[in-house]
Amino acid sequence: MVISLFISGYSMGKSMSTTQINSTTGIAKPILEVENNPEITITSTNKESTYDFKVKNYNANEEITQVDLLYTIEILTKTDESITFKLYKNDEEIPLEENKSEEFLLSKDEKQEDNYKLKILYDKGKAQGRDIFQDVQIKVHTEQRKV
Repeated sequence: MVISLFISGYSMGKSMSTTQINSTTGIAKPILEVENNPEITITSTNKESTYDFKVKNYNANEEITQVDLLYTIEILTKTDESITFKLYKNDEEIPLEENKSEEFLLSKDEKQEDNYKLKILYDKGKAQGRDIFQDVQIKVHTEQRKV
């Protein structure tokens, strides 16, 4: 039996190797800037007002975001049927579903500035003679686009 192992050429061995890789990396810098107007007030005499704001993919130093960003706009407020909202992006009306917009893309490839107008309408007739004291907040939700 010992002879058969030498003749068949059966052998066992173990091999190990080490590879070293060096690299220099950085974390991508997402940039999302929102510019807005001072606050506005709506009264029974001033029943309609427009709030302008911008969403940009670059900062004051002209640095552009290094990643693609997806964002939505949400209007945070108490629900009251006497107040309605209309959102416009570059003068085109954007549908709102439960006071939230669809998703938009800010590209990393070039400077981009999206101009928005939020039109706020007050219908005193639906308020049933009561005054309404209400704050409206615009929130921009963003996340990095998955590649």
